[in-house]
Amino acid sequence: MRALRNGCFGQGIQMVSFETARQAAVALAQPLYQKEDVSLAHAVGRILADTIEAPRALPPFDQAAMDGYAIRLSGKNGVPLVLPISGRTCAGDKPDVLAPGTAHRVMTGAALPSGADTVVMQEHATRRGDLLQFGLDVEAGTHIRRVGEDVKQGTTILRPGRVIGWTEVALLTALGIATVSVACPLRIVVVVTGSELRHAGEPLPSGAIYDSNGPMLAAMLEAPNAHVSTLTVRDDLTAITHALESIAGSADLVIVTAGMSVGEKDHVREAVIRAGGQLDIVKVAMKPGKPLAFGTLGRAYFVGLPGNPQAAAFGALAFVRPMMKALLGQAPATRVTAEMSFTHSRKPDRTELLPVRLNVKQGRLTAHRSGPGGSHRMMPMVFADAVAVVPGASMRVDVGTRLEVLPFDQPRFEVN
Repeated sequence: MRALRNGCFGQGIQMVSFETARQAAVALAQPLYQKEDVSLAHAVGRILADTIEAPRALPPFDQAAMDGYAIRLSGKNGVPLVLPISGRTCAGDKPDVLAPGTAHRVMTGAALPSGADTVVMQEHATRRGDLLQFGLDVEAGTHIRRVGEDVKQGTTILRPGRVIGWTEVALLTALGIATVSVACPLRIVVVVTGSELRHAGEPLPSGAIYDSNGPMLAAMLEAPNAHVSTLTVRDDLTAITHALESIAGSADLVIVTAGMSVGEKDHVREAVIRAGGQLDIVKVAMKPGKPLAFGTLGRAYFVGLPGNPQAAAFGALAFVRPMMKALLGQAPATRVTAEMSFTHSRKPDRTELLPVRLNVKQGRLTAHRSGPGGSHRMMPMVFADAVAVVPGASMRVDVGTRLEVLPFDQPRFEVN
């Protein structure tokens, strides 16, 4: 989708719907297919880049599932009441052979002796010296873990796009896999524009403010699969252009906050074009965050976010995170819906993003307003853990209306 032409930043720029912009952003971000091999010890949280097939079976051999005695019942008429004990195999010992007409002592996890087809739990047998007496309730074929019953050799166990967690580590190490191919972390640069900005800890002159967007976006986006750096630039067309030119060749994704509208000090759109970039969309029918843009900047992808904290944060949740998943070759996240616990008058011409607190009540996911409106406000975000997506319509949101929500992080729900 190419909605704009270079330099066409007049008042007649077409505004696209929120949903159209979401789809266009993900379609724009094509998988980078950059990968590297890492040890499994350093792979937690990384995204698998290649299909993994099982190099061996799990279990790798028939093994005893209980401490007990291995015997052979196949071809027997009933259960032998007494058998001599002919051997012993512990976990880690080489497989042995069951002597005909005998019982073989085995421990949990030990290789089943060749010729045995049943393991009798030690609680179901009585040992007297080298003789073993059985009860009448022994069942043939019990208490054996068969080779490959969990994983068959050669089967596909993990596919590209899967995040490696502790369960994947357990499986891979059990199969003897020590190194995996994973997607290279995205190189993200957040450029914060504003002559009024200072870094936290610095003296604050009259009329200046501390930058929160840069640290906020770095904290939101930094992950095992994304490395984020930040840069602050004053409101100057030449300075912003030079900054974009300097990072265009080394970043995968460039995010700029503020300066996205058409005011006297809003230089980012023109700077992108001067730096060799192209913008697909520059205006989205949403509140907060209408002056939102994305496109390309050299080999990098570009996203321009508004300067107000809520607008920047919610734009990153709605657009940047899905683009990151696409660039890393992951499938889109499953959309989450919740029942609204408040009423709200909808805007007929735009989608609204409202900070909400999620809650599980009587088995239903519900959303509660976390504070008053205002894209400059911080506290409603602090008390929220998601954003409710309210599509534009003439009807209002009533209690019980089910809407999509964008969780800030892995959902943590209170159960009432």
